[in-house]
Amino acid sequence: MRVLFINPPECAASGLIELAAFEPLGLELLAANMPHHDTYLLDLIFEKKSIETAMSEYKPDAVCMGSFTSQVYMVKDLLRQAKRCNPQVVTIIGGYHPTFMPNDFNEPYIDLISIGPSVQTLVEAIDTLEAGKDPCSVPGLYVRRDGKLIKTPARIYPKTLDDEPFPDRKISARYRKKYHVFGVGPMAVLRTSEGCPYRCKFCCIWSFTGGSYRTRSPKLVADELERIEEDYIYIFDDDFLFSRERVRALYDTIASRKLKKKYWCFGRADFICANPDLIEKWAGLGLTNVYIGMEACTDAGLDTLNKRSTVKTNSDAVQILKNNGITPDLGFILMPQYTRKDFQQLFRYVESLGILDDGYVEYMSLTPLPGTELWDEKRHELVTRDYRLFDFIYPVMKTNLPLKQYFRELTRLYVKTYLRPPSFSRRSGGKHPAPGKGNPLGLNPLGTLRSVIGSCRFLWKLGKSSCMGTRGYIPRKFRSLAKYSNLDQRSL
Repeated sequence: MRVLFINPPECAASGLIELAAFEPLGLELLAANMPHHDTYLLDLIFEKKSIETAMSEYKPDAVCMGSFTSQVYMVKDLLRQAKRCNPQVVTIIGGYHPTFMPNDFNEPYIDLISIGPSVQTLVEAIDTLEAGKDPCSVPGLYVRRDGKLIKTPARIYPKTLDDEPFPDRKISARYRKKYHVFGVGPMAVLRTSEGCPYRCKFCCIWSFTGGSYRTRSPKLVADELERIEEDYIYIFDDDFLFSRERVRALYDTIASRKLKKKYWCFGRADFICANPDLIEKWAGLGLTNVYIGMEACTDAGLDTLNKRSTVKTNSDAVQILKNNGITPDLGFILMPQYTRKDFQQLFRYVESLGILDDGYVEYMSLTPLPGTELWDEKRHELVTRDYRLFDFIYPVMKTNLPLKQYFRELTRLYVKTYLRPPSFSRRSGGKHPAPGKGNPLGLNPLGTLRSVIGSCRFLWKLGKSSCMGTRGYIPRKFRSLAKYSNLDQRSL
């Protein structure tokens, strides 16, 4: 079969896609698992080609996409267009949002909905369709039959990732120089594990993977690294820094190959504090950035989110990273009950970490996402059903402060964090000095013009929202998809 993979453009109101664009690893994995089919990738983040043109040029038998919550309406519109171009084409959707909210995709122009980690599911579905058989025999799907969705049996996932082939990065070859983070790139994505053993209330990863945590052997990870041409590697594991034994084995294997790369990854503060020796070793190997979900600046706030960490642990982890010349990338969650004093307290804490000149900080509004414990608790408190506002910036729950004032305080946070004289001459010390950093929003000085423009647009949007509220936040392009934003009550 001829299979067209589409990486949809980001349709979140914040427009933050301009600050970071990752290769579609999930689609590359799918392509790698179906070498017996003819696969093609259309990345609409960079290529402004219409679906009509793509369908006419490639003539696919199936169109396959994934969807996060903020992309729901855009993805539905693209699949509708594909079906209109060719009523016989099989339209397939997978990913986080379809897994937890399949009814949002209960449309006559969508044929298959994949549930959970869907590589093997979709490969079997494509093979079944090519053989002229009924996809209802494939576990892990919703199949459209006579206008209704039929759920097939649940899929049992393998205990390891070792049997999966390496991603087919050839399908993204013409886009690879454009993938970046904060203008740093070209940036490749590497996955060494899937899932997370923790149960944070705001995260859906553990429920998406059925509570499993699967890994790939260090040898295979190193084998894949040797095939990647990019110098910058984002280790996109849900929780890379988890097992000391595994992280040490990965270090030993990669170091023995003498691979020269620069690594970014996600990690928990408690692991960093418990394993400073491993952090030092990885710094020597090329680890330059670690993203830590700090979430809160008080122990009570951390407990509310079931983070299983403390402020002291978080602070100590940041210092360990700094001591090794690793840039801390920190994420904080803004609670809807925040007062002006809470915003001020948060900035004082960030300031006390000493990272304003050599670190990145991300401030996100608490956002209940489908599949999370937080969604089950708070979905009836949502003030909007428009998924494009589920971008982690817009407060989708009622805030203690009036909306304009909330945005005013959020704007102050970003301005005080980044638009200050020292931020234009950032430098890192420690045992393994990192390259200098600078520019608004922590962009690398050699970063892409698109990232610089994106950061300015983001700050401008926050500023408008401080004066106009929601009206200043919603972009004009929302109008073209307005008909898809009226969700049925069953979605909530």
